[in-house]
Amino acid sequence: MTQAYIRQLAEKFLNGTASEEEKAILHKWYDSQQADIPETETVFTRSPETASEMKDRMLQNMKAMQRPTRKTPDFTLVKRLVSWSTAVAALVIAGFIFWTNHHETAETSIKLVTAPLGKTLKVTLPDGSLIWLNAGSSLSYPRAFSGKTREVVLKEGQAFFDVKHMSDKPFIVHAKTLNITVLGTSFDVKAYHNDPDIKVTVKTGKVGVTIRDKPERPALMLLPAEQAVVPEKNAEIYVSEISKPAIAPWKDNRMVFEDELLSEVFHALERKYKQHIVIEKTDLSAEKISLTLDDQPIGDVLKVLGFSKKFDYSQLNDSTIVIK
Repeated sequence: MTQAYIRQLAEKFLNGTASEEEKAILHKWYDSQQADIPETETVFTRSPETASEMKDRMLQNMKAMQRPTRKTPDFTLVKRLVSWSTAVAALVIAGFIFWTNHHETAETSIKLVTAPLGKTLKVTLPDGSLIWLNAGSSLSYPRAFSGKTREVVLKEGQAFFDVKHMSDKPFIVHAKTLNITVLGTSFDVKAYHNDPDIKVTVKTGKVGVTIRDKPERPALMLLPAEQAVVPEKNAEIYVSEISKPAIAPWKDNRMVFEDELLSEVFHALERKYKQHIVIEKTDLSAEKISLTLDDQPIGDVLKVLGFSKKFDYSQLNDSTIVIK
């Protein structure tokens, strides 16, 4: 019976996988070895050992004797290395968790909402203010307003704001080159990238409009039914009156244009109907029109416009219309 076989049986016995036959072979071998051991081992125990416990203990001693002698490692050094590695790992993990939390907090503290083409979207802000986003518009705002102001950014498009009044915490909208400041009122801001002008229209209350790059200029105050038009090219503010039906009718699925450039009307139709309109008759862009639309098919709308402005149109494909 080889030492390798005995060692294999001992390992199976210790991990509980040895069969009864293998256990008998191992015990028989162990008993035969005891006759060759000149000294008796004395063990002090708190309670008498059973026969099985004694055999297990003696088997472990035997197993230790049968193994080749190896240099005992310095476990103090090993423990130090393990402790040091654990500490370094803990610091790395803690640093990663801190960075992750900080990084997530910085990015997730600002929320971005976007209204897809063909749809409007209603948003409730943390302070209870309400915002309607027109098709193709996007707005960012903090998940919680902190500090002395409530600030949001109209990144693109058109939005109607119904702001909850807070006399000690002004509400500020950043839209392209403008800052619009209110305490509590309702107003519309239109600032699409492909429209030449920024428009701010007041429905209720009072609105202050300032040009961001002109901090020395005092705020221009707008009253209900007043509209500020700011061409991006010259950064001047022009004020005109507008009828209340023409203030943000889009949020009720209506479109009202009062003396509006035809090019802006076409842009509005593109966003509402998810169409791309190509204007081959270039002189149309500078013309103006007054028009009220509900939810008619775009074909009917173009027929009316074509009759009044003397142009034809064709549907090039599912998403492209050519004006000629």
